[in-house]
Amino acid sequence: MSPLRDALRLPVLLVEYRELLMSFVKRELRARIEGSILGRLWPVLQPVVLFAIYYLVFAQILKIGFSDELAPHGPENTGWRSTFYLITGILPWTALAESLGRGSGVVLENANLIKKIAFPSELLPAYQVIVYHVYFLVGFAVLLVLEAIVNGGLPTGLVLFPLVLLLQMMFITGLTMVLSAANVFVRDVMQAVPIVLTFWMFTTPVFYDPIAIQVAGEASGNADALAWAELAWTAMAYNPMALLLGIYRAIFSYGLVPFPWAALTKLAVYAVVMLWLGYAWFLRCKGRFADEV
Repeated sequence: MSPLRDALRLPVLLVEYRELLMSFVKRELRARIEGSILGRLWPVLQPVVLFAIYYLVFAQILKIGFSDELAPHGPENTGWRSTFYLITGILPWTALAESLGRGSGVVLENANLIKKIAFPSELLPAYQVIVYHVYFLVGFAVLLVLEAIVNGGLPTGLVLFPLVLLLQMMFITGLTMVLSAANVFVRDVMQAVPIVLTFWMFTTPVFYDPIAIQVAGEASGNADALAWAELAWTAMAYNPMALLLGIYRAIFSYGLVPFPWAALTKLAVYAVVMLWLGYAWFLRCKGRFADEV
């Protein structure tokens, strides 16, 4: 059977080894809080402190605003609107960056397990993605509490969150599998990941409003600036993370922005293809892992 056809078995494999998978996740989470004074409070305290910093720096000191078309609606306080806009970009991006940064080297880090014949090495990149999405969910829960307090309720688009989360994890898992397998043979991959992520971050509207790019290009009257603005918009239309962030921000628009169903469909295609090809590549490489690690 070909690797591409075998790749369709990944969900079955994860269910079959769910207990082992969860044991890896619990071990990793336990190791992160072991020996700390605040222990399990840290996953909650970290997003709370970060959100407070975003509000203070970006909304109150720098007073960065965002267009009404994309900024989350609800509160009249534009500082909170700007803060929510930033948070809905930073949370998914952090889940991606940390999953890829740590996941790209996870096969090499577990060389002793790889050399055991019966061990399903596919669980290694998968459990890393799950670990960082646990933190993502904690941060998202804090965001929901803030939304409820500031806006007096939660957006109706929130019902789509489980589907968006699933697609997000599928895409990141597929990409992590590609990098973790490639890093076994080319050790530079893990070193290059932070550089690529930095470039990718600045081509993704995590900290800025993409509409502002278009407005600035049109206002300048400069043909070169307008051409760059159009190029940026075209690139973001095919950037999976730009699509994902736009969907999260639409979820928190309180119905004032039409939900981007076309973007969700495109993201679903990216997620399915990335997971399928990523696992197929991992299967093609895993037979040589024991010799390389």
